[in-house]
Amino acid sequence: MTGFGGRRGRKNAPLAEINITPFTDVVLVLLVIFMVSASFLGVNAKGGMNVNLPSAKTTEPTLPGKEIEITVTKARVVAINGDQVAIADLPSRLNALRKQSNIDLVIIKADQAVVYDRIVKVMDAVKLAGLDKIALATELEPVIHGAHRQAGRHKA
Repeated sequence: MTGFGGRRGRKNAPLAEINITPFTDVVLVLLVIFMVSASFLGVNAKGGMNVNLPSAKTTEPTLPGKEIEITVTKARVVAINGDQVAIADLPSRLNALRKQSNIDLVIIKADQAVVYDRIVKVMDAVKLAGLDKIALATELEPVIHGAHRQAGRHKA
């Protein structure tokens, strides 16, 4: 007899193994791709969180100096230079940062969907920490003839 029925010799035995090496290679490549792309999601170049800034017709570029960036997301998350912090702990953390180094400016980057009350609480915490130079980050409104958007700040 030949084929699959009958005698089970070494020559005529069906292949009962699955080679998983190519599958493992594909899974590892996908894992590396997801790990690399996940590191870029939700984080901007300075290490902070991405927010959808409100737009304004006039903005001023940020000048180099010692500044702190406070980010407020629409999910009500508050972060100082990318490190998440509770609103209640904000004055003490800012005060500790102020004592460590001379801070010129506090930039508040709040998502345009954030409730005004939340921004006022953050500004109040900044004032309680003894910092009085506050700027609200905005984006420059796009020009009709197609210029790109530029990030800036608006003095409060």
